[in-house]
Amino acid sequence: MAEYRTESLRGIREFLRFRKSPLTLLHNIASRGVDVVQITAGKRQIFFVNHPNLVRDVLVTHDWNFIKGPGLRASKPLFGSGLLTSEGELHRRQRRLAQPAFHSARLAEYAREIVELGTAASQGWSNGQEVAVDREMMQLTLQIVGRTLFTADVLHEAKDIGDAVTGALHHFRQLNSPFIQAAQFLRRWASARARRSRVRFEDLLSRIIADHRAHPERYNDMLSLLMASDDETGTGYMSDELLLDEALTIFLAGHETTANALTWSWYLLAQHPEVEEKLYEEIEDVLQGKQPTPEDVLKLRYTGEIFREALRLYPPAWIIGREAVTGYRLGSTEVPAGSTLLMSPYAMHRDPRFWNSPESFLPERWADPLAANRPKFAFFPFGAGTRVCIGEHFAISEGVLLIAVIAQQWRLHLVPGQEISPEPQITLRPRRSIHMRLEKRLEDRKPAH
Repeated sequence: MAEYRTESLRGIREFLRFRKSPLTLLHNIASRGVDVVQITAGKRQIFFVNHPNLVRDVLVTHDWNFIKGPGLRASKPLFGSGLLTSEGELHRRQRRLAQPAFHSARLAEYAREIVELGTAASQGWSNGQEVAVDREMMQLTLQIVGRTLFTADVLHEAKDIGDAVTGALHHFRQLNSPFIQAAQFLRRWASARARRSRVRFEDLLSRIIADHRAHPERYNDMLSLLMASDDETGTGYMSDELLLDEALTIFLAGHETTANALTWSWYLLAQHPEVEEKLYEEIEDVLQGKQPTPEDVLKLRYTGEIFREALRLYPPAWIIGREAVTGYRLGSTEVPAGSTLLMSPYAMHRDPRFWNSPESFLPERWADPLAANRPKFAFFPFGAGTRVCIGEHFAISEGVLLIAVIAQQWRLHLVPGQEISPEPQITLRPRRSIHMRLEKRLEDRKPAH
């Protein structure tokens, strides 16, 4: 049996320290190459898993022995029983019904919509303009998810939806608070607030679903596939309740995570002009002034490496939780039934055992022949196993295409004097908006306002 380095932290103080500043602890674990960290606070036991082989065992080899962690279970008032929170046969059924929407032929259709909407958004900018790039990316990916997966134009509702997403993240954090979970009346209060936040999405999605039901001949998107699905239940379609849960889950996950990855990509590019120049060279060489097509995604290799490197340093899904159904042996460590296991892409992606200069932004590392020898689960921004993100390939294609479309026209400069840091909520958002100044790259530049 392989030997794994294990450490133990005991006491409420250690638990609260993690709750207050999780990225600090994860940095520490990664920098010291610790494989398992056990935190014991009263009867509660948490195990941080930080070795690729152990991550594989939990998420893939023995995934049958684990369910979603208590945090996601507590978020059901917000997400319902969609792919994010469902378990067992329900999860397998729902995933099987949703999978056709993400096949390669569909992705090619989506790519054309992504390019069209990305082009329209960037054409609305002006030379010298200052933008909050995180908000711009949120609005853009929101439109893309509405158009590609629901054939709906949500541009006029983007601000309201963006505010609702921020509120949903806040309520998710409340639902996950150990203090709120410890008191029944506080749990009820937090659940009621989460349900009210969900209503804002339900109003929009219910209108979209109703129009799909009234005019099925108009649609050939993910939602229509879910609505037309038939399976062993014999119902001929997914129940309205589950349909709303899945639509809400994909609507939120389909834009929030990609928007964050793009935001961090622009932030990193602005600090590394040498990488930026190589990006522009590739775009000009591959695209030669034309708009990218689905076939260009694989040709834009360096652009893809930039996006993957941003995913490595700032993975939107920064932590993944599971709960042991029965007792489990994690290397040489005994994990009691009911214990929480946490796996952090953020920590693993910064572990010097698996990454040279792990804190550095080096897209070239992905073209290094030695990268093939890296353990498979040293990089898992989309999770792994049967619960790997269903939209992984959609997200990567979207990221590559939008970087290419926007970089064809614009150079983004960081506005000086900002304090920029990640905030670990459901996803790894920037703590404050990142403000950037736009510089037009084409020869027909207009003077700055």
